[in-house]
Amino acid sequence: MSKGFITFFALLLMGSIRPDEKGRMFIDAPFRPDAAAKTTKVLINFMDSVPDDTLTIYFSATSQPEAFSRNIYTAVCIDSLCRPVDITLYWEVTGKYIGYSLPPGEELTKREHVPFLESDYKRLSEILSDSTSQLGFYSPEEIHPKKQVVKKSDGITGATLPDLSPWIVPEAAYTSYTIWHLTYGVTRDSIMNYTKKHLLSNQLLTNTLQNMDPYNQIIALRWISESDMDNRQFIEPAITMLHSENYQSSRQALKFLKHCSLIDKEHLQIEVIKLLESEEFRIKNLAIEYIRESEKLTRPVAQELMKLINNDNYYLVNVILLLLEKRYNFDYEDQLKLCTLLDSKNENVANRVYYFLLNLPVQSSDLKKQLNRYQKKIQ
Repeated sequence: MSKGFITFFALLLMGSIRPDEKGRMFIDAPFRPDAAAKTTKVLINFMDSVPDDTLTIYFSATSQPEAFSRNIYTAVCIDSLCRPVDITLYWEVTGKYIGYSLPPGEELTKREHVPFLESDYKRLSEILSDSTSQLGFYSPEEIHPKKQVVKKSDGITGATLPDLSPWIVPEAAYTSYTIWHLTYGVTRDSIMNYTKKHLLSNQLLTNTLQNMDPYNQIIALRWISESDMDNRQFIEPAITMLHSENYQSSRQALKFLKHCSLIDKEHLQIEVIKLLESEEFRIKNLAIEYIRESEKLTRPVAQELMKLINNDNYYLVNVILLLLEKRYNFDYEDQLKLCTLLDSKNENVANRVYYFLLNLPVQSSDLKKQLNRYQKKIQ
């Protein structure tokens, strides 16, 4: 009996090789293909190696497009040994990957046709959910070179296989690589283009902005900005997105709102000032850079900044004073409010406020008294 036959027979006896008669599905979203109210198919010329050029679009009961899918049947070749992969990939209408499924009785396999374990299927789902995977930086030849590199006589070795263990299913590097690139290749681009050209509506964009997913929100705002739609109904969702505590979302929302002529500039400045309380340093910088663009600040805007100055945080005090300087004329009430910080327990804060007040072009008599008092205190 040959060694190959024994290996094959042993695999048949393994419980894990039995195909799932119901089919496997891993979708990280409320969407389920079998719950769609309606589906339609569109033919796309993908110009890739997958024979099926059809996209399936799924619609909700309210006729809103929910998702796309594509059936992938392709060979995965390693060392001239080809294994077919039969899998269906799913994306949201924005092109965001949300999951995959296998037909009933279908299995994915690793080296030597060893079938995936349940943990491998879950791991593949995690891998495909990572749009920033390092798999995007490698070519097929780098994943599986045709010839193994051996040590040369002079002791110098050639290129070695990259350590891809954090980004692949164990013993299934090429399968992981192939499916990841199918997920983030021309199919996703085609989905985004199709949605943009044929499916965009106010309702779809509003729903996308409100689902709180940063990727979807960013894509939706980009599409709105590139269209000739009335921006009015998207202002409030964009303001909510501005305060999401996600840097990319806040950045895209601010970019949209800055160029939206329908929002009052003072209102936007007040909303942006709230970002200074964020724990994310890059979000704070968004607010700082935006306020710096203004030559003058209105009293309501300045008052919002002044509200944040009532603490012993030197960084925040310094930033706010820099933003107020030369952009706002302090009146009597404002001067007295700043004077209270001369008694701050943080010596740096007290000194910063002192020199700021000392350089004000117009000083009230009460302010001068407070400055004299502080000067004597530090002498």
